[in-house]
Amino acid sequence: MLKPVRRWFKWLGLLLLSALCCWVFHWGAIASEMRLYEIAQTPPTQLSTAATVEQGISAYQGGDFTGAIAIWQQVLSRINSDEDRAVVYANLALAYRQTGQLSEAIQTWEEAIALYRDRDEEDLEIAKLLAEQAQAYSDLGQHKRSIILLESALDILEEQPDPLTEAAIHGIFGNAYMALGNYDTAIASHEKSLAIARSSNSTRHIATALNNLGTAHLKQAERLYYQAEVADAEGDPQAKQLKQEEQENVARSRSLFEESITVAQQGKKLEEIRALLNLNRLLEKSFHQGLSENNGGEITSNQQRIEELLPLIPDSRQKAYATINLAESILDRADEKMLDRVVPLLEQALTIAQRIGDTKAQSFALGSLGKVYENNLKDFGRAMEYTQNALFVSQQVNAADSLYLWQWQSGRILKALNRPAAAISAYKHAIATLQSIRGDIISANKELQLDFREDVEPVYRQLIELLLTTPDTEAITSQGKAERTKSTLLAQNTSSSRLQEVVNTLESLKLAEVQNFFGDDCVQLALSRGNGTQESLASSNTAVIYSIVLGNQTTLVLQAPDGTQKKYTKTIDKDSIEEEITQLRFYLEERPAARYLPYAQAVYDWFIRPMEADLAAMKPNTLLFINDGVLRKIPMAALHDGEQFLIEKYPIAITPSINLTITRPLSRENLEALSLGLTVAKPPFAPLFNVKAEINAVQEILGGVKLIDEDFTQENLQTQLRAKSFPVVHLATHGKFGVDAQDTFLLGYDKPLTIEDIDNLLRTRRDREPVGLLTMSACQTAAGDNRSALGMAGVAVRAGVESALATLWFINDEATVPFIKEFYRQLLDPKLTKAEALRNAQLTMIADRNYSHPAIWSPFVLIGNWL
Repeated sequence: MLKPVRRWFKWLGLLLLSALCCWVFHWGAIASEMRLYEIAQTPPTQLSTAATVEQGISAYQGGDFTGAIAIWQQVLSRINSDEDRAVVYANLALAYRQTGQLSEAIQTWEEAIALYRDRDEEDLEIAKLLAEQAQAYSDLGQHKRSIILLESALDILEEQPDPLTEAAIHGIFGNAYMALGNYDTAIASHEKSLAIARSSNSTRHIATALNNLGTAHLKQAERLYYQAEVADAEGDPQAKQLKQEEQENVARSRSLFEESITVAQQGKKLEEIRALLNLNRLLEKSFHQGLSENNGGEITSNQQRIEELLPLIPDSRQKAYATINLAESILDRADEKMLDRVVPLLEQALTIAQRIGDTKAQSFALGSLGKVYENNLKDFGRAMEYTQNALFVSQQVNAADSLYLWQWQSGRILKALNRPAAAISAYKHAIATLQSIRGDIISANKELQLDFREDVEPVYRQLIELLLTTPDTEAITSQGKAERTKSTLLAQNTSSSRLQEVVNTLESLKLAEVQNFFGDDCVQLALSRGNGTQESLASSNTAVIYSIVLGNQTTLVLQAPDGTQKKYTKTIDKDSIEEEITQLRFYLEERPAARYLPYAQAVYDWFIRPMEADLAAMKPNTLLFINDGVLRKIPMAALHDGEQFLIEKYPIAITPSINLTITRPLSRENLEALSLGLTVAKPPFAPLFNVKAEINAVQEILGGVKLIDEDFTQENLQTQLRAKSFPVVHLATHGKFGVDAQDTFLLGYDKPLTIEDIDNLLRTRRDREPVGLLTMSACQTAAGDNRSALGMAGVAVRAGVESALATLWFINDEATVPFIKEFYRQLLDPKLTKAEALRNAQLTMIADRNYSHPAIWSPFVLIGNWL
């Protein structure tokens, strides 16, 4: 038998870009290229096989990806050579990705990689396939998995260098880190990609790297903008520097996009389209944030250029998504005339997606049409028709990340059509879908969590609002006919089952919020440890108070120790509540003035006064607050009824979610502490003169080990935690809970300790008893941001401790020492819970004229296990 010549395939030089989400740009550059079957001096059967493979490549190049898949699947059974099967598998995977079948693409690349691993001389091919596979994982939101594969690919390239492959890998690295919110690393990776592309003089790679780098700087600017807004609201002098850095990143981003456009004009139409879309996105944001004048003319000109370019490129999923994104960008500025352009563009995108067999792109085109008819044309019948079609198509390919969008859209449309029961059902389906993909959605939306706020959180809140405002069948059936017309009464008589649905939905939202803040699977770990069940609440006689801040009303749900629930609704808009509570937080920190008092009384009257009688009747031992939104910024202990503070009535604790809370009494045997403190200045942080006395007091009362200043290092902390299981860890140091996990840290002598650092340190001792109490004094939450307090509440969850005692604002005062002394003295009493020990310490301070101002005692909040 004649041996075929081993030049069966040649490179075509196709640089295939990643799929992009319909709402967010994630463009990747992949190094692998399509191979073409070529056979010389082969038997007829082999020639037939080669010709068949060529037919598949022709179909692929013509945009018939479904046809290419069918051809290559058929021909695989006729190929005996592992090398050639690997190449066809690689081609097949590319076609799967072009049709949006990412899971199938990943598995098919795995087949190709397995075949190549048997051939040592094919390591470079493995590196390229790993890059392709990594990009697909990133498209699915699994960025950490992507990074692992990319590191393996780079290891191969150290032995077999290939500049363009390396450039592409660094680009994918950059996109993965950008999606994880690590913008500094993302920018560094994209700069490497750009440098390699320039040295290789590859126009396509240069244009792509410029685009990616510009996007990373724009994302960095968005984060800085938000940080600056928070700092400005707090009067933080750092706001000016943050704004300057933001503007520098915006200017750098614009320069990179414009250079990418110039480079791409050398015949790289798709890259030019991408750069124009990204530039328009920047121009829109700059205008809305007041960084530039009205640049509508430039945006319109760019849109027109994109419309000129689109017909000139072959059909592909990139073209389909670019068309959708163009329609979306026009829609953002749309008047009625512009709508005449939007609908045809989305119909074109749908036609392209159908032609190439990309079911997911079809779903986004249909869903976007539904959104136009819902929001802009107010034709809810047509909107529902398109949305249902989008939903059906997403179900066909099990595309949960788009499925939940259309289920949510269906809920909104059904509500507009005055079909509340059907709307509630649609919302429930959307949340169930979100929960099934919670991990992927969380990691995919780590970019400042803005996508979570816009694309995830509203699903829960809109369902809660529907449940609270829609009379349910059970409530209606149980009332007389005359009462059925009294909508106000019906709203008050929410059935117990409906109210439980509200609480369950709110709990699901809280879990999603915590997981989104930290961007990992900490919630799943905490859920496996948590036991905050109704039995625990009943046995400890604990009442739970849920707050729900909606647009035009705030509802509180009081859950008695026996599990019965009652709601209290205050009809006041969200903005008014936020203004009042922001003022209360500001004045609570102000000493020695008493300007906080009217605000503390007003908030008490809004949220606690309506349930006073019910609380008095049930006589709970503890109030456990699960606060929402702006309410997380204030200590509930400081609310005032006109005669006394709330803490004078009840012990108080907070938790981000009852399901994440471990409930068991703290053992008082061997209650030793590992105490760490920082007294010296670490610019911009001032010295903490009272920390040494505080640490000495803790050691005097509890014993244990103390590490102060130069002894307070990460290495020493790790050594101590490994050596002994301390029930209490006390950290007296500057701490900041910022707008996200990256902006949250505790200050050590050698370096800041991030939440991840603390988690890793405490993980070394998790085979022993968990830390019963983590105390963090001298910390502060960002008063200008609701989510920073969420981060503080979530730290106990993330670090795997049972309880945390932390401060909502920074206290550098000698009063901290007597407060901490009193708290730990109380904690030694086995008859007291942690919440009772904290209350007794706060009552002691209130009784002392020198320390009675709430600025001193109220910022200390107990998080998690209150027993």
